Amino acid sequence: MASTWIWRGSYDRLEKVTYHENGLHVSGERNGQPLHAQPWTEVKAGDAVIAWSDARSIDCSRFKGAWVLNINGHIAIKLSEAEKQRIWRRAGLCGGPKAESERLYRIGIVHLEPVEMVRIDVSGKTVQGKPLLPAGTGGWPEDPAMRRVIHTAVSALYALGLDIGEAVISLGGDGRTAVRTAWPKLSDTRLEAAVLRRFAAWHAAARAEAVGRQLLIGADPEFVLVTPAGKVASASRFFGAGVGGAAGTDAVLVGRRLFYPVAELRPEPADSPAALAANVRRLLLRAAERISDPALRWAAGAMPVPGLALGGHIHISGAPLTSRLLRLLDSYAAFPLALIEDPAGRARRPRYGTLGDFRQQPHGGFEYRTLPSWLISPAAAKAAFAVALLCAREALNIDYIPALDERYAEAYYAGDRSGLAGCLDGLAASISATPGYDALARFIEPLFEAARRGTTWDESSDIRVKWRIPQ
Repeated sequence: MASTWIWRGSYDRLEKVTYHENGLHVSGERNGQPLHAQPWTEVKAGDAVIAWSDARSIDCSRFKGAWVLNINGHIAIKLSEAEKQRIWRRAGLCGGPKAESERLYRIGIVHLEPVEMVRIDVSGKTVQGKPLLPAGTGGWPEDPAMRRVIHTAVSALYALGLDIGEAVISLGGDGRTAVRTAWPKLSDTRLEAAVLRRFAAWHAAARAEAVGRQLLIGADPEFVLVTPAGKVASASRFFGAGVGGAAGTDAVLVGRRLFYPVAELRPEPADSPAALAANVRRLLLRAAERISDPALRWAAGAMPVPGLALGGHIHISGAPLTSRLLRLLDSYAAFPLALIEDPAGRARRPRYGTLGDFRQQPHGGFEYRTLPSWLISPAAAKAAFAVALLCAREALNIDYIPALDERYAEAYYAGDRSGLAGCLDGLAASISATPGYDALARFIEPLFEAARRGTTWDESSDIRVKWRIPQ
């Protein structure tokens, strides 16, 4: 069984957390009182290590093959409020100055999930009333506004490189949310036992369930139809309004009206990049039968039409959703694709393309939503599929995670190609050392070669040419 360990930087010891039916078992230290020392070597591949202290950095080389949470806690605790606001602003998480009608909430987050949510006043005191999320119970509320508040809290901590902590989020009268502050600790120490118990149970179960499960990747890429005059032809003319079936449209809210200008494909999932790409092409051929105007150009990428951002979401099932996997996808998929996208694609961020953007799916998998539309070419599509598949398969065998490095996150959001390219050699070296790389190398290496050369895709092209779709 995989175990969860707590590393307390002030004591340089470990607490081992395992889950049993009768509750939580902790060995090592408790509340600063030594029980018995646990050597670092007892942490094994597949275990989780939580940096519960922000006192200093943690040497991850001691935990080969383990998943370290809150690794940036010692950095986040030293950031000024101005520095944190800068990080959140570039990720689109700051909604401007305080609104008169805003409400404030303090949310405790442990690994992408809420563990506590209370309404507070401007002084930070809890507003009396029915608990919005009973302490230690977890789970997301049904209220859409409260779900947006929690999602903003998760994103705020993720942007700081944190997995555990609390955030204060404002909810305006217009429904918009904004981060006010956040920190890498839970203020209620009484929550600690319940939090560790639930996380340890989830971690052990997720590791056990993943053994022997088939790992599948799916997608829902978007493209847009452009007239010879450069205007958007609504995809709803050919697919109907709304979502349904293997091909449909995606909505855009303009003012108070919904428009459906974007075409979306929903191919059958597959277990290999080539098979998924074949499923995508099959739907493009089917779409060609319905799009009757030969003068229209089919465009993809990040933002082929000014102001209209496109996405290339990737679905993963058969692998547990972890913050580590999300940061690997940011590093190995989002960063290289940002290096080869059309320069105009920078305008897609931060409203779209935020690092770590995900959505859980009813089928038990999750959707990684950060990427632009790799429908620009079969090579870009297969590269995106391959790196996603490799990250999911080798999540504990990849040590280099530049998405946790502030300079690379800054370069990504700023569209600074020269700065972002600094991580390419490390990315290539890290994934090429994994056991599963050779089987996927032919799909991945062209992406890295293009990124090194500074080659960018052309969003003014018609995607039917490279996908070999009759025009």
